[in-house]
Amino acid sequence: MRSFPTVLALLSFPAGALAYAMTVQALQWVDLSGDGREILMLFVPLFVAGLVMMPFLIPFIDRKAKADLAAITKVQGEESRGTGDDQPEAADKP
Repeated sequence: MRSFPTVLALLSFPAGALAYAMTVQALQWVDLSGDGREILMLFVPLFVAGLVMMPFLIPFIDRKAKADLAAITKVQGEESRGTGDDQPEAADKP
């Protein structure tokens, strides 16, 4: 099932929005007062939404990282040994 991480990545956005809305409602129910109320009402729901989205996003990010590592390994395997850019030229040797 190759598209499963993509489906999860797409589902992360509604899950994050739902978590954000539920956290805002919970914070309004608690009825916080004081100077830090506005900052809490902004950052706490964003933090909770991000935490809820991460399990949905991790498989997608993992699949992309594995594809990048496979591409790097393929390129390194195709290079001939000892003739890379980091090797000194024969004219540079004393």
